[in-house]
Amino acid sequence: MTDNVSEAILLQSIESKADEEFQSDLLEDQDTAGNFHMPQITLKYSDAFFISDVHGDITPSQKEMGLFWHGTRFLRACNLFLQGRPLQVLSHHVANMGNECQIDLTNHAFTIEHDINVEQGTIHVNRYLDLQAEQLVQVFTVTSFYTMPVPLTLSLKLGADFCDLFEVRGSLREAHGQQQTPERENDSVIFSYQGLDDVERQTRCAFMPAADRVLSDRVFWKLQLKRDEPVEIRVVIKMKEANAERFAPSVAMPSKYELPQPTLTTDDPLFNRLLTRGMNDLTMLSTLTPQGYYPYAGIPWFSCPFGRDGLITCLEFLPWFPDVTRGALKFLAAHQGNKVEPFTDEEPGKMLHELRTGEMANCREIPYIPYYGSIDVTPLFLITLEKYTRWTNDLELAEKLWPNVEAAARWIVEYGDRDGDGFIEYHKASEKGLANQGWKDAWDSVSHSDGLLARSPIALCEVQGYAFAAFNATSYLAGRLGKTQEVQSWQQRAQSLRENFLRHFWWEEEQVFYEALDAEKKPCDVVSSNAGQCLWSGIVPEEQAQRVVSRLMQKDMYNGWGMRTLSTQARRYNPMSYHNGSVWPHDTAMVGEGFARYGRKTEAGQLLQGIYHASLYFEAARLPELYCGFPRREGYGPTRYPVACSPQAWAAGAPFLLVNALLGFRPDAEHHCLRLDRPTLPEWLQKMEIRDLHLGGQHLHLRFVRSGQHTQVIAGDDNEVELDVR
Repeated sequence: MTDNVSEAILLQSIESKADEEFQSDLLEDQDTAGNFHMPQITLKYSDAFFISDVHGDITPSQKEMGLFWHGTRFLRACNLFLQGRPLQVLSHHVANMGNECQIDLTNHAFTIEHDINVEQGTIHVNRYLDLQAEQLVQVFTVTSFYTMPVPLTLSLKLGADFCDLFEVRGSLREAHGQQQTPERENDSVIFSYQGLDDVERQTRCAFMPAADRVLSDRVFWKLQLKRDEPVEIRVVIKMKEANAERFAPSVAMPSKYELPQPTLTTDDPLFNRLLTRGMNDLTMLSTLTPQGYYPYAGIPWFSCPFGRDGLITCLEFLPWFPDVTRGALKFLAAHQGNKVEPFTDEEPGKMLHELRTGEMANCREIPYIPYYGSIDVTPLFLITLEKYTRWTNDLELAEKLWPNVEAAARWIVEYGDRDGDGFIEYHKASEKGLANQGWKDAWDSVSHSDGLLARSPIALCEVQGYAFAAFNATSYLAGRLGKTQEVQSWQQRAQSLRENFLRHFWWEEEQVFYEALDAEKKPCDVVSSNAGQCLWSGIVPEEQAQRVVSRLMQKDMYNGWGMRTLSTQARRYNPMSYHNGSVWPHDTAMVGEGFARYGRKTEAGQLLQGIYHASLYFEAARLPELYCGFPRREGYGPTRYPVACSPQAWAAGAPFLLVNALLGFRPDAEHHCLRLDRPTLPEWLQKMEIRDLHLGGQHLHLRFVRSGQHTQVIAGDDNEVELDVR
């Protein structure tokens, strides 16, 4: 046996032993199918995202971990070992923009040749991760603090499976493409896969310096470490697709991009942390498309354009990030439906629900290419364009998108109300589409008091409110663009919808709105947060609005952390469900904005405080997509939902929507004026200052000071906007 072969066998033996120990540690984790909470690192840049454990390793039992790009996992293993053993984590810190991370690691105790004992904490390894548009750069800096030179082996386990994201989530496929034999050299390893869509996907791992050995799925560097003399190893993991151009337009990405951030500070440093986290997450999730920035919905399962999520995120962040709203509006207009296509639920004028890339989308195994099965995105598009115009006075964009406005409004009237009863309803056309097409799109999210599921077509209460607001938005936009003959007709349509809505949806016994009407026009008689979103849209008259607020703040709906999606009194209530009793920060914020709209700012402040306090129990104050709806227990945090996306764009924006509501922002960029409707700081905040906000291009600088029950508004010396405080 030659020396080289002996050395190779020894290295492989060391690594195999480490794997046995590592897998043994994870047996209990694997038995739980990965549905347990463990701290993670999440990075995103452009269309790529990376999820690992806090070591920077990809844990086998965690299906969501890996390096993903264009809906595909390009890296399934990238685990670091020193002397054949995993490292111990000291700390990790993710950069504000969410694309870089510094991880500090150290060794466990081990023995090397001549029975030299190296104690735990003797070797320091800094692991730097930098996610770029189409590659992940990892730099390992190894420093010894042992008193004498130490010969060590650093190794990296690598692997790629090229799974489609939907397969990672659990979808079963009848066939796959061809996984190619990896190409291995001392300076690189190349994994490749020929997909059923004829796209060749490739992951190239380049090493600098070259590795001493590349065996099977392992890469080894033999290091001679001298005390306090760092050794650096750089690994560049490059993702590539060949023959993919026909499936998705590309846009050249800058090496780095950042959105300008305004500042919002208060006298509560922990609340400031929540606000900063939200702004950073919005920047992280906003992806540059050919039309501009679009806020991707969330990581890992929804890192792509979603119509509803994107528009609600834009509405939450609109005063703070108008460029994102502009990009989202242009993107959705560019993908507006123009034909009837049952497979994707496309119809003329309809706005998309979801756009995916990847092998399963390319092969039409899923309908999200794009998919249009959403009842509320189209009215939300009109609402968002109106609010964007009020803040920016960007009539150029409004004029450019007017044909899209007309098509969207026609869709609401012609396709949204097929039976002519005056209500907007949904019914899926695609076999592979969504059964429920409101924001609560789980299969079991719309039911009656006896627990029976509602049959479609279904008219959701909050969607009628969206349509009401959309008709008023169309009227406003027509007026701003000089199309005076259309102003009154859309106002009349809004008024007619309101009258019809109040006749059929008001639930007198519960002093709230029915969740929906089913196919037989039978009311879904359950109390839900949908009714609170009716307040957000403004469709509710003052008297009923006050009753709805009082009803929703009862204990069966408000659990102390936020608004439950469904009352505890409902037959289908389950605090651990996706939509039948859980708490969603964005939903809570929309309900709270509705409360504030009708003057109930104390209750809106309670909702803001609830999600603020919830954020204290999540790492880095990052609000997740949702959490469980169990009652709040004094001294303990909310119960986690096991597979909630985090970060999630509309969760990050929830506090901002409530702040905007409490301050009473009513923008009028046309007249260079900002009206503040009963501005109110919640009782747990005494001061707030806003800088670098803009109204129609003019600078806003405002301070708010609470004194007793009154909130004083003070304009900064550099404020350029007229204020109308009421």
